[in-house]
Amino acid sequence: MIRTVRSALFAFALMACLVIYPSMASACVEGLAWGMPKSEINNHLNGAIRQEDLNHQRLIARDIHLDQLPVHQLTLDMNEQGGLESLAYEFSMDDMTEVLAGLSARHGKPISTSIKQDHYEDQLWVWNTGEDLITAVKRTSGNAQKFLIAYRPSRIKPEML
Repeated sequence: MIRTVRSALFAFALMACLVIYPSMASACVEGLAWGMPKSEINNHLNGAIRQEDLNHQRLIARDIHLDQLPVHQLTLDMNEQGGLESLAYEFSMDDMTEVLAGLSARHGKPISTSIKQDHYEDQLWVWNTGEDLITAVKRTSGNAQKFLIAYRPSRIKPEML
């Protein structure tokens, strides 16, 4: 009986430590984690990040690679404590099919929709992995097209719905 109570108290204390002192959660891309500080991100990206405007919570890395795909721009948003909060990759339109196929192979079929406004049209694909919310966007504005994928921590686990 006492051994059972001790085991239960130990399990409760361990769970309390995990809740009170959470570790960084793995983020969307291998090697990064939600809450990761700027210095670690910069080390992971081989010194490529820059602060390009007055917004101290937004960092930019240009002309990097995600695996073997070139990334025109990586935008990283940091929280007030200086940890990674969200990120977005801007890819070449030529890489859109490969990126979407890779996301679908890894996370299954996305929710998709289109938005058409006077000056632009967006196609959106959304995955909720339970840990990350991933949004892929193809924007067409006049003759210009852009393709990006954005990641942020998911605020709801799909199994809760």
